[in-house]
Amino acid sequence: MKKIKVYIDVFYYITALSGIKTYIEELVTASKKFGRSDVEYIFSHDIDKLKNKQFFINSKYRFIRWIFQIRYLIWKQIILPVKLLSSSADILICPDYVAPIFSRCKKIVVIHDNFFWKYSKNYPILWRNYFIRLIQLGLLRNAEIVTTSSYSKLGLKNIFHNKKITYLYQSSERIYYDNKKNSSKDYILHIGTFEKRKDLLTLVKAFKLFKDNTSSNLKLVLAGSKNFNGNKQIYKEIKRYISKNNLTLSITMPGYINKKQAINYYNNALCYVFPSIDEGFGIPLIEAMRAQIPVICSDIKIFEEIGGDSVIYFKKQNYNDLYNKLKLIIKNKILFGSLVSKGNKRAKLFNQKNFIKGFEKHY
Repeated sequence: MKKIKVYIDVFYYITALSGIKTYIEELVTASKKFGRSDVEYIFSHDIDKLKNKQFFINSKYRFIRWIFQIRYLIWKQIILPVKLLSSSADILICPDYVAPIFSRCKKIVVIHDNFFWKYSKNYPILWRNYFIRLIQLGLLRNAEIVTTSSYSKLGLKNIFHNKKITYLYQSSERIYYDNKKNSSKDYILHIGTFEKRKDLLTLVKAFKLFKDNTSSNLKLVLAGSKNFNGNKQIYKEIKRYISKNNLTLSITMPGYINKKQAINYYNNALCYVFPSIDEGFGIPLIEAMRAQIPVICSDIKIFEEIGGDSVIYFKKQNYNDLYNKLKLIIKNKILFGSLVSKGNKRAKLFNQKNFIKGFEKHY
């Protein structure tokens, strides 16, 4: 029986930050481990050879970012269509919003969220308009949209009225629980880019209240790229607040971290806090639960969809409520243990086998 040829474009991996980067890693791994026998997966690049290439990752220099965009355009619209023809691919999966305009095969385009449209002011005007146009052109022929959650699907339906949109929960198995690495437990953790919608200042303010009103020696780790599309405004704002309130010795900001570092941070954290005002999925929520640490989230719809009753919620942008929830899980050992147990069980639902089987239903 002739196999279905599915071509997965992973070119964007060389510049992707944590969200799309993890998505690509999980998709590649899942297809190799759990892909159907009647499907032949073809990968545009070997991501293992790209992992240590960080030259293009969120560079603070505009000309470097545009050099990548030129390479990206040439790849998507010229080189990739040729590769698809030579490989006789039946289906193309683009996990990075953009597909080539001209392609004989059917296209599955992963659009993770609607943030380019919803938070337009968070992106450089010229780049945003250019990128949105690329997205729209890639959806013109033989294309359907896959997104990451029911919440994201609702947001995208208002933009792409005439396109079929399906949501598939992704997996996140790169983080694991290692009982050899969890002796200290002396900090609260957040991992993510310093961008406005992450609302990190609310977390920092809650942490200040916690330090002012308890005798705890707990620290706070804010890991992740300090600039967002070349903009360090949020990082500078938080740094000023930390300095003004004498929190320099209590808050660590290590910048962008790799997979090995992320595993270490998760396994040695006391708890994870996710204060975002909006997300398309929220990979760190799953990763923290897999690392068997309790999670505190803002009470937004996407976290309720993904986290269920396995996490504890605080009122969005309310640092007083977050402070109270921090105290609660640290003092209440029964609640602490319950969150770890529930979280570990729920995280198993977001596995690689379910992830790739969701895609294979489309083939």
